[in-house]
Amino acid sequence: MPRYTQQRNDSGFSLDQLQSIAPSVFAEQPANKVSSRYGFVPTVSVVEELQNRGLVPVFAGQTLSRDEENRPFAKHLLRFRPQYAPTVVGQSVPEVVLMNSHDGSSGFKLWLGLFRMVCCNGMIVSDGVLGQVSVSHRSNAAQIVGDQSIGFMGQIDHIEDRVQRFMDRVLSPLEQGQLADTAATIRWGKDRPAGLDHNNLLIARRFEDTGSTLWAVLNRIQENVIKGGVNLNRPRRQSSTRLLRSVSDDARVNARLWEAADALVA
Repeated sequence: MPRYTQQRNDSGFSLDQLQSIAPSVFAEQPANKVSSRYGFVPTVSVVEELQNRGLVPVFAGQTLSRDEENRPFAKHLLRFRPQYAPTVVGQSVPEVVLMNSHDGSSGFKLWLGLFRMVCCNGMIVSDGVLGQVSVSHRSNAAQIVGDQSIGFMGQIDHIEDRVQRFMDRVLSPLEQGQLADTAATIRWGKDRPAGLDHNNLLIARRFEDTGSTLWAVLNRIQENVIKGGVNLNRPRRQSSTRLLRSVSDDARVNARLWEAADALVA
């Protein structure tokens, strides 16, 4: 599995700091393997466009491909926050999530995210709620991403209402177990680790995440699935699940977890 480097700074990153964490953001040309028809748009131009619109980069991550020649062009994920971000219910702030690559594996993809301050976890609102925005590499890509990002910020009231519904919905023990099992399938599919009891995904890591509301249960599951460290019941040796180390999987798992939770209040 590719390695993944990531870092968050709620005060915002400078361009120099971003370059040290996710150098592929600053690629000056695409990978040699892409077609001559590939339209190259450097991610840094989109970063600068969003900064000009008052959105500050607060998270950066990049897949470190085993192929060293591909690393300067590898998939990367950035999260941006308004300079004066409003706090919504659940002690969360809205963020724009941007993914891209310069190796032909991805165009620009955009989601609305939520960052929950109490546990330093970042969620992604599912495609079914606001829709994922995909932008091909074309000359006006930065402007389109900028416009869509501001559009996302204009729908915060809608997301705040959704979170409140999550907080009002109380799950039975059976529903909690079913959601945890769904999360395990989303995360690992047929490669579910041996000895994984999906109920261990319901264990709270802090007092604020205790309780039976859908919001509390979702946050417990999301952190356990993404960050790993969940004990596996294996004879004769102790082991635990691993941190999720993929830009694409991080976005996919986060969005599908939200989708599974949303189905319980739809």
